[in-house]
Amino acid sequence: MKRSRHIDLNRMRKAAGRSFFMRPLALGVAAALAGCAQKEEVKVVSSIEDCVSNTSLDEQQCEAAYQKALAEAERTGPKYPGRAQCETEFDSCQRTGSGVWMPLMTGFMIGSMLNDRDYHSGYYNPVYRYSRPHSSYYNRIMTADGTVIGRYGKGSYSVDRSAMKPKPTVTRTVSRGGFGSVASAKSSWGGGRSGGWGG
Repeated sequence: MKRSRHIDLNRMRKAAGRSFFMRPLALGVAAALAGCAQKEEVKVVSSIEDCVSNTSLDEQQCEAAYQKALAEAERTGPKYPGRAQCETEFDSCQRTGSGVWMPLMTGFMIGSMLNDRDYHSGYYNPVYRYSRPHSSYYNRIMTADGTVIGRYGKGSYSVDRSAMKPKPTVTRTVSRGGFGSVASAKSSWGGGRSGGWGG
């Protein structure tokens, strides 16, 4: 007697069908979990006092974080040839020693994973509030390279970890449609480099 006569072919076909259709689902779940692993919860604080009140850092640590953010803003923030161009896209701007205009940072990001031991080596990314009327990015918080992290006013944000990485030093001024076009390009390419500006 052949052993194959005892095999239920219909049952095998159903099982094979189930495994085939479950594979995309399993892959989708794995991709979602991998995506979550790339996200980090961050706080956006507007001052040293806000930092002390809403993070686990003490006043000395918040002061150090604020100074680092200021230095990063000077090094990487968007730069404009004139005040009018800067204030078209941001509420408040200041002139630097080199004669270009930069928006004042709205605040800075602090990763929730930081602790008392590693805050000295932490990276505190300055953020800016985009205020150009009628823009799809109006009232959004952006990093220095145009990465949009969310709507202004929230206490915490879930961001891609790449948003916390140091940005390249900026030596050129904003052009080609302004800073909003940089954010638009980055959004279209899924947060990749826009090529719109930078040093």
